[in-house]
Amino acid sequence: MQFERVLSPLAGGVFWIAAALLLLWAAPAFAGEATIDPKIVQAVGRLTYGPAPGTLEQAAAMGLEAFVAAQLAPERLPEPPELERALAGLPSQQMDTVRLFREYGPPADDGKNAPDAMRRTFDRADVVALEAAKARLLRAILSPRQLAERMTEFWCEHFSLGPKKGLAHLWVGSFEREAVRPYALGKFLDLLAATAMHPAMLIARDNWKNVVHREGGTATKEALDLGYATLLINFQTLGQGGPQKPADIQALARILTGWRVGAARADSDTGGFYFDVELHDPADKVLLGQPVKGTGLGEGAAALRILAEHPATARNVCRKLAVYFLTDEPPAGLVARMAETFGQTGGEIREVLRTLFSSAEFYDAKYRGGRIKSPLRQAVSAVRALGAPPTDTAALAGALAGLGQPLFAAEGPEGYPAAAAPWQKPEALPRRVSFAGDLAAGRVPGLGGVGPTAKDRVAALAETLGPTLSAPVRQAAEKAGGSNGVGLILASPDFLQY
Repeated sequence: MQFERVLSPLAGGVFWIAAALLLLWAAPAFAGEATIDPKIVQAVGRLTYGPAPGTLEQAAAMGLEAFVAAQLAPERLPEPPELERALAGLPSQQMDTVRLFREYGPPADDGKNAPDAMRRTFDRADVVALEAAKARLLRAILSPRQLAERMTEFWCEHFSLGPKKGLAHLWVGSFEREAVRPYALGKFLDLLAATAMHPAMLIARDNWKNVVHREGGTATKEALDLGYATLLINFQTLGQGGPQKPADIQALARILTGWRVGAARADSDTGGFYFDVELHDPADKVLLGQPVKGTGLGEGAAALRILAEHPATARNVCRKLAVYFLTDEPPAGLVARMAETFGQTGGEIREVLRTLFSSAEFYDAKYRGGRIKSPLRQAVSAVRALGAPPTDTAALAGALAGLGQPLFAAEGPEGYPAAAAPWQKPEALPRRVSFAGDLAAGRVPGLGGVGPTAKDRVAALAETLGPTLSAPVRQAAEKAGGSNGVGLILASPDFLQY
């Protein structure tokens, strides 16, 4: 990476660490002292957001197999009291989708001051979305269930709601809590169904408008919206290189007609979802060569199963997981073995990950280091490494927007990229360096920092990062000392790559 040409103009004093970083980024990377098994370092670096104080030593004491097994069984890892207290202080995090609508949604339409009422509604939705972002960051920083947090991030991007869109903005947090977190390591079909039926997805991706009007049991007027069906097939399941044809997208859109948002009308309606039979296409359909009988809501369940169990879905999802955890160009053989596990277990994500994390490829030396961190990973790993529990993560959420990754606001159909290469932008480095310096100096509210004379914090941070920190970076940080030394580490190539 040619980061040095971007840092050169900063050496005049705009950033105090620019000159030192110019030398460090230009120099070849050096491995730190191998005091901990490199496989342990790789597992901690990939299964978590990065080590907190003592993480590497704890993982080494447990052993590689036990550490991976513990992360694959997050329900057995108790959450720390400080995290539970922090989450309890976010009122909207205790509310489900329906209650959020009642508490923060638009008032009953009386025809008076409608524009002002909607502006107030969106203002309230901003408050709820900020609490959702704060909760996500608190969990990512403080929870020992690091793999579960990384998988929550993965699935929230895979099933991205896109940028703000009406009530979907109000429900970004409840979507994560209700449709993603419970299934992040479970069956893919359950996750697919939960996301497809959640009001946030129905609103954000316009499937609530996908209807066929009926009269006397006969379709009389179509208002098909192919957007969600296209997204579901081309990105969330089969992938763009799958066997689907335009007719399959049409058929899926018809299958999903009548999926609406509102009060429950039948036992099958829950959580703000309801099925309106009068707005559903009753005809039989064919999806990917398989007949789907016109049975109403049951068609949707059948269609989601067809998609979830298709080999193309296994390949698409497994390749993306390998990209997320290992490398932008994962070995074909590894992806094939993961896809085989996916098929044999009925889409059990936990077992797919077990196949990945137990593979020889996952610990191959050529995949260690060299990946640039996303802004979210940089921010969370930095706060974790410093070891001071945050008192508020609102400013950190704002910093992520400045770094180019505001939570819940990805533009593309797949959310923010799972690959590392898209984040490898030299022009973004000044902002990354600035964030590191601000965090080290305590200029990010709610996150503490390092006092200017606290030289022991440089040693503590170096100990936390262990062999991932090279001798040149360590020496430069010790020479700088205090917050300057800590900031230098947090902005170094050793830290910004993993």
